Amino acid sequence: MIDTAARLVVVEVTTRRENAPEYDAYVRTMIDRAANEARATGWDVTQLSAADLGVAGLLEAADAADAVVVMGGEDIDPQFYDGQRGYEGEGYHFEVADAAQIELVRGAAERRIPVLGICRGHQIINVALGGTLLQHVEAPGHRVIDLPVEYALIEHPVQLERGSRLAERFGRDHILVQSAHHQVVDRLGSGLTAVGWAHDGHIEAIEHESLPITGVQWHPEALLAPTGQLRVLLDALAAETRAVLQRS
Repeated sequence: MIDTAARLVVVEVTTRRENAPEYDAYVRTMIDRAANEARATGWDVTQLSAADLGVAGLLEAADAADAVVVMGGEDIDPQFYDGQRGYEGEGYHFEVADAAQIELVRGAAERRIPVLGICRGHQIINVALGGTLLQHVEAPGHRVIDLPVEYALIEHPVQLERGSRLAERFGRDHILVQSAHHQVVDRLGSGLTAVGWAHDGHIEAIEHESLPITGVQWHPEALLAPTGQLRVLLDALAAETRAVLQRS
């Protein structure tokens, strides 16, 4: 459990997806599940939309946060990591949300407050710290294609680096996860290290070498995710937050 005074911001891309209402509804269930689980463990949770607030608005709204969770969503616009438009599988981009979330992670790193990134949030962490993305990964083992969005998640194993913080938190170096993505971390951002890999060697988890920053490519907040997986990550975030607050 976290101290009830600890403030957590859960940051999503947008509250409005007129272009993709089914996807929006599906993403909403997972974001709300993560926020509600955090509340149940004692966090004072505020949910924020990066696209609605913009850079200045998001930074102001999150200024008093003790920890940050960046949730999943659309591909990051390639302009933010020197990528190219027109890649396979490219979808709708929310450039304002991208810029806002990137600056939020950079600000959190400067303040040395804990950050957890989930799926897109994991990629945002990497891009914010100067890393790049592999713009398209073929489907086998990473997502289900040609089915409605609620069937996109696929279960697969992840190998964790023995001795990493994530391996210690889960108490093992192999776990099963639920994923649905077509991009992955490529070149690592400054201070980041890969600590989890899919069956094909693609990076599935990252940790910062000296800051309380963690990213996972999978969805621990999915309805069919292994029981307790989200709680493990939230408990770890709480422990990191307590340590930061005790030092301040």
